[in-house]
Amino acid sequence: MHRRLRPEVFKCHDEVILMHKVRRCIATKDSAEQTRVLHRCNLALLGLLLSTSLLTAAAAPQQPAENPVKRIEVLSYEGEKVSSVELAGQPDLNEADFAPLIAQQGGDTFSAAKVDQSVAALKKTGKFKDVQLDLRPEAEGVRVMFILQPAVYFGTYQFPGAEQFTYTRLLQVASYSPQEPFSNLDIRKGQESITTFLRRNGYFQAAVHPDFKIDKASGLANVDFKITLNKHAKFGDIVINGPSSDQSERLKGNLRSIRARLKSSAIREGKGYSLKTLQNATRYLEARLESENRLAANVRLIGANYNAQTNRADVSFDVEIGPVVHGQVMGAHLWSWTKHKLLPIYQQNGLTPELVQEGRQNLLRHFREDGYFDVQVDADTQVEPNGITVLYRVNKGERKKIDSVAFTGNGHFNKAELQKHVEVKEAHFLSHGSYNESSIKSLQAFYQSKGFNEVKVTPQFNTRDKDVVVTFAVVEGPQDTVETFRVDGTYSMPLKQAAPDGLRLAAGQPYSQKSVDDDRNKLMSHYLDAGYLTATFHVTAQPSPGDPHKFDVVYEITEGPQVKTNEIVTVGLQASKQALVDLHLKDIKPGAPLTERDVLSSETRLYNTGVYDWAEVNTRAQVTSQEQEDVIVKVHEARRNTLLYGFGYEFVNRGGSVPGGTVALPGLPIVGLPSSFQTSQQTFQGPRVNLQYTLNDVRGRAESLTFGALYGPLDRRVSFLYQDPNFAWTKWTASLTASGELNHENPIFDARIGQAAFQLQRPLNAGRSENLQLRYTFSETGLTNLLIPQLVPSEDLHTRLSTLAAVWLRDTRDNPLDGHKGTYNSVEFDLNPIILGSNTSFGKVLAQTAFYRPIHKTIWATSVRIGVEEAFGNSHVPFSQLFFTGGGSTLRGFPLNGAGPQQTIPACGNPSDPSTCALITVPTGGRELFLLNSELRIPARIMKNLSLVTFYDGGNAFSAVGAGNFTQQYTNSVGLGLRYATPVGPVRFDVGRNVSPIPGISATQFFITLGQAF
Repeated sequence: MHRRLRPEVFKCHDEVILMHKVRRCIATKDSAEQTRVLHRCNLALLGLLLSTSLLTAAAAPQQPAENPVKRIEVLSYEGEKVSSVELAGQPDLNEADFAPLIAQQGGDTFSAAKVDQSVAALKKTGKFKDVQLDLRPEAEGVRVMFILQPAVYFGTYQFPGAEQFTYTRLLQVASYSPQEPFSNLDIRKGQESITTFLRRNGYFQAAVHPDFKIDKASGLANVDFKITLNKHAKFGDIVINGPSSDQSERLKGNLRSIRARLKSSAIREGKGYSLKTLQNATRYLEARLESENRLAANVRLIGANYNAQTNRADVSFDVEIGPVVHGQVMGAHLWSWTKHKLLPIYQQNGLTPELVQEGRQNLLRHFREDGYFDVQVDADTQVEPNGITVLYRVNKGERKKIDSVAFTGNGHFNKAELQKHVEVKEAHFLSHGSYNESSIKSLQAFYQSKGFNEVKVTPQFNTRDKDVVVTFAVVEGPQDTVETFRVDGTYSMPLKQAAPDGLRLAAGQPYSQKSVDDDRNKLMSHYLDAGYLTATFHVTAQPSPGDPHKFDVVYEITEGPQVKTNEIVTVGLQASKQALVDLHLKDIKPGAPLTERDVLSSETRLYNTGVYDWAEVNTRAQVTSQEQEDVIVKVHEARRNTLLYGFGYEFVNRGGSVPGGTVALPGLPIVGLPSSFQTSQQTFQGPRVNLQYTLNDVRGRAESLTFGALYGPLDRRVSFLYQDPNFAWTKWTASLTASGELNHENPIFDARIGQAAFQLQRPLNAGRSENLQLRYTFSETGLTNLLIPQLVPSEDLHTRLSTLAAVWLRDTRDNPLDGHKGTYNSVEFDLNPIILGSNTSFGKVLAQTAFYRPIHKTIWATSVRIGVEEAFGNSHVPFSQLFFTGGGSTLRGFPLNGAGPQQTIPACGNPSDPSTCALITVPTGGRELFLLNSELRIPARIMKNLSLVTFYDGGNAFSAVGAGNFTQQYTNSVGLGLRYATPVGPVRFDVGRNVSPIPGISATQFFITLGQAF
């Protein structure tokens, strides 16, 4: 199946040309198809040498001459066997009527004369606008296709009856190829491939019946492979060929063992036939033999012998056990996993001298990179009665520290410039330094990019006071330069337009292949973006007669036609609307130039909707000489309905010691409780049911609906979520959420929580780094049976909020989880008026600005957060909406929520028993917030992903708005921390110290968490 690489693989504009070449010159159908395409690409390059004669012929008023490249291709198959001959592109054609006209027959040897005679005879009938020849080498010979124009092309493939397999997998099995003219042979091959695939998956009685429907309006034939799976087979016996009967029985036992079951590799008679299990079993047998040091063992799955009467399939394996092979390393200690990693005899089947020597080189590299620069390794293979031993004798020598890095022979570049291209780290505290052999290739590549194409780099390890100076001895050789330079063929697009910022090569500049490649990418990228989809680039570099290191360079561009979009045709829509496709195809317009970038980005946007599990945007036929071409959009809709569920029976003990020694009320900060605090314990039991149903593409507009419900002994929840990514077909994204919960899980309180919200969000710039959110939220929280009454003011035990909010966000950080550069800014306005349903009236403003600035390798990160709340209409700010601070992401000199206004209250496990009471300090919140956080994140040289942090945290949550108490309540904290980078964000350890300690709170606080503080 032809597969276009996803466009997000490429990170820069210039690499679009690489995608274009992949689409034109790589096929993944099979090796024969690859051979055909590569052969044609090579012929195309040969054709560039004939470009002058082609241009002359094109300018002549007579009938255009036949393409010489195509003629060369036809002649190159002369005398080869013809596997098949077919008339393609006309589904309704009765091929028998035209069979007498075809001189070239399948099974005969290929004859260019007979092919010409066949084409001429077909054209002479006058029933076809044109007849195109397509030749494809296959394992059985040359496939000859006469494409009758106007041709019908394949549209979509469907596989009704086999929905349990993914659509993309079936598409791959059927060998679907884009831009293919209709061919009965391709349909038959697809049918055979699907049948084979189903049998390999245990459906030995499956039937596949292909059918096609022609959409005359679009000129496409949509194919349905109607599949009847019938019975799914079960495993029968295991047959192992090759070893002795005793060994075969032992291997069978391995495949039926409990260990094999744990690894999903067990083949048990009567269990469902599974290809995945067979693949696992093959790997499992190889692993078992490898554990016995049979490193040359080979296990191959032969197939299955199916019995229709019993519906059982006996599975056969061919096993070559091979000799016992021992890999030994003498003179140095290696952990077993390191030895297996370095010695390829453990990783590849077979035992060859090449693998033995590769292991030797790996050992040399390993020990040199570990500081043993004088290491010597000898390899020896010993054949013994009990097997084969591959012995590596290692003489590590003395371990040395890397004192410095030096370069010799570098006449054109200084040490500072060259050191950027080598991976050598000098010794420092706790490290001997490190050396990477890839430095040699990196240094050579740098020199070659500057025109020193004969450069040689040799590493030397010179001793200085028992330390090592890693010296790169450079033999620069002559520098190749450009003597004359010109660009030919830029007729439709001036060179200044095709390369607005200039080219790498020019007269007097160094000549290198990298510069040529960069220029090729730049030029072809601009041509592709202008719609010249068949533009090609060819370079000739001839050495000057007087100096072999001076070159006359010519870039020859064959522009080809500028292709414009004729019509846009969509096939495959079922539930989704055409308007949804049109929205994501906005860059492709009829009459406008068709660019590779627009095609790829449109296809990506269709995938990203989540509505389609397969999408393809392509021209109807491959672009050759046409100036207009239809764009065919093919989609397959993903499953719309998803149901997740779980059932169980739950026993819950509520009460006793509070888990974690904390309590968190809904919407309130966590409060610490003394270790002696206990409540009365009760046991609850009952069924627990969890359901979630999702309906995607609700109205054909990529919307989704999700309903969720949970029923348990102590917790009951319902939720609803609606999302519309294209609200009213605009750039706004809409979401509507609603949820309700009745929670009795905590022994300290019961909660009833309800919330509904509607939000609109849209990007404000093309890069989506700036966004605007508009939100309305209605929420109601009720707390009852509160065991510690003073945790919440009585007027706030029942809080109803009706909130209008607007949020502006701007985020230019390179990595939101661990920013190294960029800024983050946000401003949020909230308004809660009684007139809209709140039981209190207040407003809130919260703003943050942060920047991340690299200073050499150190990152300086600073954040400022400001918040203000004010009640109006003789109302108050609810306790749950106040500002709280202190902890690992705010003020690290305080425990969590330990800064700001506090109060001391009694906490009683049993209010009627004073002996269960203790005094605790809890935050009361503030109506003004100011936080200043600043960090220096310094890379630690002792470990690659480790960094050291020094930080300052200042500010507080203030009880009242204004500057009156700002100075008195402002706090200062300083500290140190460590960060270890992981793929999901840095692991963070911080130690904060409060400069002005508060009685009752430790001045030193420790935090371990994931992610940066800001």
